[in-house]
Amino acid sequence: MKFSKILTSLFMICLVFSLIIFGYYYQRYTTLKQENIQQSAKEALFQLAYSEREYRSLRSQMVSIANLLSHSQSIYDYLIAPTNANKRTLEEVWSSIAVNQKWYTSVRFIDTKGMEKIKVNYSVARNIATPEVMLEDISHRDYFKHALTLADREIGSWGIDLEQDLGEFVIPYTPTLRVMIPVTMMGRRAGYLIINLDVWYLSSRLNYSPNNDFRPEVINEEGFYIASHHGGKLFGDLIERRRDFNIAKQFPDAWLTMNNKKVGYVVEDDTLVAFTKLKLSESQSLRLIIQVSQQQLKQRAARDVNDLYQEAIFVFLLMLLFAVPTTSMLLHYHKRNIESKLARAALNGMSAVMISDKSHRVVMVNEEFCNMTGYRPNQVTNRNLLKILLGERKIEKLIDVLDIVSQRRRWEGELRIKNASGGEFTVITRIQAVLSANIKVDYYITSFVDISARKELEERLRTLSEKDELTGLWNRRKFESELVKSAQLVERYGAEQAMCLALVDIDHFKRVNDEKGHDEGDRVIRVVGHTLAETLRNTDFIARIGGEEFAIIMPHTSVQEAALVLNRIRQAVEKHSDLTVTVSAGFTDLTSNSNRSYKWADIALYESKDLGRNLVSLRLSKEEIV
Repeated sequence: MKFSKILTSLFMICLVFSLIIFGYYYQRYTTLKQENIQQSAKEALFQLAYSEREYRSLRSQMVSIANLLSHSQSIYDYLIAPTNANKRTLEEVWSSIAVNQKWYTSVRFIDTKGMEKIKVNYSVARNIATPEVMLEDISHRDYFKHALTLADREIGSWGIDLEQDLGEFVIPYTPTLRVMIPVTMMGRRAGYLIINLDVWYLSSRLNYSPNNDFRPEVINEEGFYIASHHGGKLFGDLIERRRDFNIAKQFPDAWLTMNNKKVGYVVEDDTLVAFTKLKLSESQSLRLIIQVSQQQLKQRAARDVNDLYQEAIFVFLLMLLFAVPTTSMLLHYHKRNIESKLARAALNGMSAVMISDKSHRVVMVNEEFCNMTGYRPNQVTNRNLLKILLGERKIEKLIDVLDIVSQRRRWEGELRIKNASGGEFTVITRIQAVLSANIKVDYYITSFVDISARKELEERLRTLSEKDELTGLWNRRKFESELVKSAQLVERYGAEQAMCLALVDIDHFKRVNDEKGHDEGDRVIRVVGHTLAETLRNTDFIARIGGEEFAIIMPHTSVQEAALVLNRIRQAVEKHSDLTVTVSAGFTDLTSNSNRSYKWADIALYESKDLGRNLVSLRLSKEEIV
């Protein structure tokens, strides 16, 4: 009877503890799933932000080229005298641009009645551009009717659809985006320039992602896919058998949210849908989306879930061992055995692990730790390795971390540590105190996870977002950030932190583009930017903030010193052997009001332009300008 009571008690205790363990780990599992969704959403939105920046860059290039082609001398020559010679010259110009840019499928000139006059087609597969002999009347096409509504110099676009030739869809299906701009001659509209953009090329630029789980797709305003790595679900609005591939049908709640927000994410039917809205034109827009399926979410969390399952099983088995009196000695041995603790920590974290005593002297490290840091066990035993890894210059950081550990019994965060060779890298570090029976610290278990590769990728993406692709200088986004910081320094230190802000503009740059072409214009901008950077001092900040406009922030510089620097720049450009252009500059002394200072520098720049160019003008902040 006594034995049966023991068995009953043992069974009830095991049942109660099993329910407690189940409830605890179910709650942790739910939290882990939610954290996985949030982290996946964060990474997806980060990828969409990168793709949006790429789209803006492509759109800026497209607008620049459209303006260049519609105002080129070769098209004006053809309009004045539409001879075969002028037509061939214009076709050659367009063919050269199509071959070099590789993202135009055709360039056409349409007269005001809708008749194609000149057309050049480009083949990506063969990398050749050829004039089209069979020209069409497109006056009945919707995009031509839209072109008729455009004002002079207004660039319009027509939503993405499948390219047609003589009224039939081109096979294989070729999606195209039409960009159109009126062509005027002596105040009279002569026709329209229509450029067909290769959507496959554009989408390949937008779809780039180092992680296949986060490859963006493009949908139109009706929710149909127009760019995706799954080709079978494209153009449901044009191909009847694909009409079910529509985001509004697949994820109605997500679609409703997309129509009310510019950027965000929704979880629907166990699928994560992240989105952002792109402006195609004043009346048209597109949406970039990333779908992460339930299976993909499970795969991303598989390792953590597996660790959680293993931990739950381990705890359950440990509970059984505690419930059986005969296992008490084994439990005591397990609790005191350092190698068992290290194995358990490695099992849970699968990372570099270090066990140290209550004074933070190393007792044991695992093999992954040795591989990561280059230290061998005999080199670190009985030494304060945290102090060695962080270095003497970060002793204050080490003191702060140890203070938190002593108070809370744990700490987790990012650290920059050194390996045995002196190289630095970033790790996620977790320090956990192991308490004895009398609730005093017995040991510390410290784990390290190397995240250097992720940090390097983040830094590269950040640098790309702040650099001008053409010149290699900082871009406008970086300049605006730097200008705000400089204005704050002036506000704090006043006269002790004298700074000047200058704007520099290439004189008659439009003439360079019109007469010598876009490639020469790009070369001039690069050479001028390189000349400015070489002529400036190491402490000066320079950025390209517009087409041919540059901005310079000069710290610890009076207006007299700034005038000398800017005149030196002006002379360097004027005398440059590889340039036939000059620059004008305007500058002011920087104040705590960055917007006002920028306006004053801009006014000074236009004074230089009005006075004949190739000049440097000053507007002091104390001056009042109407």
